[in-house]
Amino acid sequence: MARCLRFASSLFVLVFLFSLFSFAAAPDRITGPIAAGPTVRMTGGVPLQARPEFDRGPLDPSTRMTRITLLARQSPAQQKALSKLLADQQNPRSASFHKWLTPEQYADRFGLSQNDTKKITDWLQSQGFTIVTVARGREWIAFNGTAAQVERTFQPQLHTFQLKGETHFANTRPPVIPAALSRLQ
Repeated sequence: MARCLRFASSLFVLVFLFSLFSFAAAPDRITGPIAAGPTVRMTGGVPLQARPEFDRGPLDPSTRMTRITLLARQSPAQQKALSKLLADQQNPRSASFHKWLTPEQYADRFGLSQNDTKKITDWLQSQGFTIVTVARGREWIAFNGTAAQVERTFQPQLHTFQLKGETHFANTRPPVIPAALSRLQ
């Protein structure tokens, strides 16, 4: 009988641990390969100051662009779970009251999955970009490249602008992303 109880309690602990691990993993949202092919034009993304009267023409394609950031939005389920967690962390009656998350715990629940992060970084590198960093919360990826790489990959038409005596550059149309990434926007 004692042996049976030990087995049952061990089984309970294993089931409990497996349920914790399955809860902790962010789901994959990129369902296929990120490849050339269908693209989606993003909405917005053109600065208000990028107006024709300030436009000085196309940006030099060799211009180095540093710390370009690809930001991923949370899925609706992640947004809902995060809102609940934030409310629970402020509720003294909740088991989550003042139980803060590390960036890694946040990533596992509310960020990109490890698989999605790898797919995106691999795709960016295949386009010639160098990865600077992946946020610990896995909600953004920073990378470097040239204006030519950015234009070839995201098609934003980068131009130089003269504004209040200062030279800036900006895109003149919203960027495009591969359709496989559209679930992240």
